[in-house]
Amino acid sequence: MGSKKIGYGIIAISVIICLLGTIGYTIEDKVEGVPTPNVPNSVFFADEPIQSNPFSLFIAANAEATWDRNDIFVVLADSDKKQQCEGMTLLEKMNQNSEVCTSRDNDFEVVGDNNVEGISWTVNSGEYYLGIGTFSEVPDDFELNVDYSVELSLSATGYFASLLIAAIGLILIKYN
Repeated sequence: MGSKKIGYGIIAISVIICLLGTIGYTIEDKVEGVPTPNVPNSVFFADEPIQSNPFSLFIAANAEATWDRNDIFVVLADSDKKQQCEGMTLLEKMNQNSEVCTSRDNDFEVVGDNNVEGISWTVNSGEYYLGIGTFSEVPDDFELNVDYSVELSLSATGYFASLLIAAIGLILIKYN
């Protein structure tokens, strides 16, 4: 009789995990007063990486960000790309013919040059950094406000693991 109760408990937990994973959870916040650079079309990065998703195998995290100024672009880069951009001299950054570490660079994970559409990306494990740059030499304002949201839900692997757990519960009920 004891293994049946455990089996029903395991199935109930699995169903609850699937339901919560389907509904998901959204985190919304804003960052205000981010200083903006004044070197045109160059990227400057935050010192700290954004929060990673160490459970990306089981939990899907999709992030979106928008900002309040149209003279600013925002990028997402891995640590290698950040080091490459920070290693450039001021003359290399001001070179208008180069696309490296500018809003036209295709080696960034994500580039957002439209503040209304913003940027969206899937949060994975690893170190990723947000960077900002200006399109014009003298920005309209010296501060940037960013609104962001992160939607958490169960990944396909998470659903599969939950179904395996439910199957274990069924086995405990059937073979008491």
